[in-house]
Amino acid sequence: MRHLKILILLLLNLSLQAQNYCVNFTDFVNDFSDSKFPIELKKLLKESDADYLTAWNHLKRGGLDFETRTNPELLKKLRVDLDNTKYGLQEIFEADTEEILIWKQLKDDPFYNGELIKETTDPKLLKWKDREFFKAVTKKGDDFEIAMLNKVKARTGPEYEKLKELIPDIDQRKLVSQMQFCLPGFLPPCNAKGEFFIADQVWIKYDEFDEIENMIVVDAKLSEGTALTSGQTTAKNQAGKGSLAFKPQKAKTVDETTSLDLPDEINQGTLIEIKSFYKLFGDGNDTFKSVKKLN
Repeated sequence: MRHLKILILLLLNLSLQAQNYCVNFTDFVNDFSDSKFPIELKKLLKESDADYLTAWNHLKRGGLDFETRTNPELLKKLRVDLDNTKYGLQEIFEADTEEILIWKQLKDDPFYNGELIKETTDPKLLKWKDREFFKAVTKKGDDFEIAMLNKVKARTGPEYEKLKELIPDIDQRKLVSQMQFCLPGFLPPCNAKGEFFIADQVWIKYDEFDEIENMIVVDAKLSEGTALTSGQTTAKNQAGKGSLAFKPQKAKTVDETTSLDLPDEINQGTLIEIKSFYKLFGDGNDTFKSVKKLN
């Protein structure tokens, strides 16, 4: 009886909070009545003035399972993001329920899923690149990537010394960042999803005739456990086995360690042998940890 009274009081309170939204109270009652409904969430709903019912409703509409949509910590995170007017998530979610799952994926692993979105050609996913929420959650990973690039450009410090330990001829290589390559089996324009990838750091070796001999790819990750995207994995598996074609129409002309011209510019369609693939990673925050060879 006491459980029923609590539920009625909660629903009366939450119905006022969610009066401007279409909420399925029958579904919520079913969730609340489930014996697995988290005690912490019941306490949160009783004691907080925040509109967690609307957050729960979005997760339900997005097709997320019982355990996920009744997770107190996830509901708190979503409530905070919904309250941030810069993000505009309320309108985005109401327009398309599939966007709710994209939000959760970015929230769970912003660096990995942020890189996936940067490599996609899906119009729906591409919209996220310009949204304030995407910029906010991927900022940490982007800042680390930029910081590591700036460190190795100087060819000094522990980051570069670790690379030099693993790549003895790196002093003779030229550096170009954010290079797009077609994956094996594809040639430019290779614009479709799964046809290209973006390399963070590309260390290029030229021979005595100023012709490209090969390249080594170094990908910066926020932590050792951050996974490669499917495109990066395919490129990694090509290391030591063949070449990749440069994708963009605009040529690459500058060595970023010196700001001087490359011995020979890199044009669309240029095939470059990929010699090896490395991961440079941090401690999960902004501190460099190490480098390891992946292939």
